[in-house]
Amino acid sequence: MQTSKALKPADRLQQLLPELFNPQPVVGEQFLRLELTPDLTVALALSWIEETLLISPQWVTPMPNMPIHVLGLMSSKSQVFWVINFPQLLGLPVALEVSQYYEVVVIRALPMETMEVSTEGELYLGLVVPKIRGSIRLSLEDIVFPTDEVESNLQPYLSGQVVLDGKPILILSAEAIGKHQLPTTD
Repeated sequence: MQTSKALKPADRLQQLLPELFNPQPVVGEQFLRLELTPDLTVALALSWIEETLLISPQWVTPMPNMPIHVLGLMSSKSQVFWVINFPQLLGLPVALEVSQYYEVVVIRALPMETMEVSTEGELYLGLVVPKIRGSIRLSLEDIVFPTDEVESNLQPYLSGQVVLDGKPILILSAEAIGKHQLPTTD
């Protein structure tokens, strides 16, 4: 009769999950990757993102006399905010596919200096995107100014570029998007 030495539960757990017992230091900042076109992936710092949502277009209330990229208003977590077609805002030739749902990235936005509205708390902006690709962690040393020429319509929002798996990812500034793109009624 053979006897085998049974491992204690803690030893067995350590054997199965060594990374749990020997954690590696986490380096870098987290970003959310967004696929705007098959050839263009951008990332926004997760520190500016409030939430991501999958919503029915019926949850967005259209508003008259707004720029074409403004889809309307919606609410989430007791906040009402503008929802915009993000690729269209950036001047990309991408039409949102007719779908039962929008993928929305809600960012904290800074009020424009010209806004006459007094608000308490933070302002939000909903960015409708074709595809949310998940989060990535990037070391700030890996983010460089783009060496390739970037389209002029993206430059006001650009804060850098990183190359992952041989493909460039443009790092956009959520702060710049919020500052310059909050809709105003004239």
